[in-house]
Amino acid sequence: MNRDDNINRKIKDTLKAMLSHIGSLILIVAACTAVISIILNWKTVTYEIGRLVKILMSFVFGIVFAFLINPMINSINHFLDRTAFKGKNKRLCKHISVALSYIIIFAFTIIVIVYIVPQISQSMKELTKSLGKGYYYLINHTDEIQKKYPLLPMKDISELVKNVVPENIFGYGTDLAKAIFPYLYNLSASFISGLINIIFAVVISYYVILDKEKIKKSIKRMIYVFVNEKSSSLIWNTFCECNRIFNGFLYGKSIDSLIIGILSLVVMSIIGLPYGLLLSLIVGITNMIPYFGPIIGAIPGVIIYLVIEPKYVIVYVVMIFVLQQFDGLYLGPKILGDLTGIKPLWVIFGITVGGAYFGPLGMFLGVPAVAVLMHVFNVIMDRKMKEKMIQKMKNKGEED
Repeated sequence: MNRDDNINRKIKDTLKAMLSHIGSLILIVAACTAVISIILNWKTVTYEIGRLVKILMSFVFGIVFAFLINPMINSINHFLDRTAFKGKNKRLCKHISVALSYIIIFAFTIIVIVYIVPQISQSMKELTKSLGKGYYYLINHTDEIQKKYPLLPMKDISELVKNVVPENIFGYGTDLAKAIFPYLYNLSASFISGLINIIFAVVISYYVILDKEKIKKSIKRMIYVFVNEKSSSLIWNTFCECNRIFNGFLYGKSIDSLIIGILSLVVMSIIGLPYGLLLSLIVGITNMIPYFGPIIGAIPGVIIYLVIEPKYVIVYVVMIFVLQQFDGLYLGPKILGDLTGIKPLWVIFGITVGGAYFGPLGMFLGVPAVAVLMHVFNVIMDRKMKEKMIQKMKNKGEED
């Protein structure tokens, strides 16, 4: 009887192994067939993927917007919970925090559209007119400028400016809007067509934020289901730390850049430098890029003042230098702390690679992305080192 049981068990094991091999073979054949079908119908596949991406874009924007606004909601929620609600009725506190955050974003957008955009538009018109005068003066009075500045190769500079800058770009003066009207029309049409997606994205972000805890629990449960207990805890803790680094950097750097932009506007208004709002906006936006942001933001102002009024250049450069030192030595560390914790070499690497592949946005996001990757790398290395140390101690104990 035992012999028959052994034979039956061997037959069953053989059949299981055969079925397993057959199943693996079927999966391989199916995968190869799918890959070949995709290659043969590549245009159709890319078209369908593009359609799917457009359909899901509202969800993507909603999730991204929820991620970006979440730090503000947390700050408001923490403040209200500590002052107004005193730890009671947390659900109502959360709803009010979300509503206030959206109202602040909406109000800020309205202020930008109503007050800031017209001023920037007017500054750009005046700047275009002034640059046009400087351009024509350089082209038509090259010999005269050469006599004033004999060390400068004015003919070469004049030819370079002619080749780089089209002559008719300044011909519109204050009617520059007419020249770019077709572009504005296309942009407006695109904006109107995407307005529904924006509304959907805002609604989706609202529900993502309200269900944030449920989503976190679902992700955590998935990790614990598919990964062993020891690794799942490590993965979840690493995920939370990466989220803290990335989110903290975005929020902190945004506040830091907003303060620098406002300080730049205040100082330029006190000193009396022209185009303060426009250049302060540039300084504030480019300040989001670590290390090189202030330098990049200063370049447009230096070029503008060199053409319009060279005496302003030194004052502007000194102002930018002082703001940079204040930001680098005091404001930045005060707000950001050591959120990234990476060396300048890796910061440069993140800016360079991010900028090469994704432009200005990549230059900004490259730094927190590298910080997250470095944190994950360090976690993996620490774990491997602990495993090796444990194994080494075990081996040493067996030898003893």
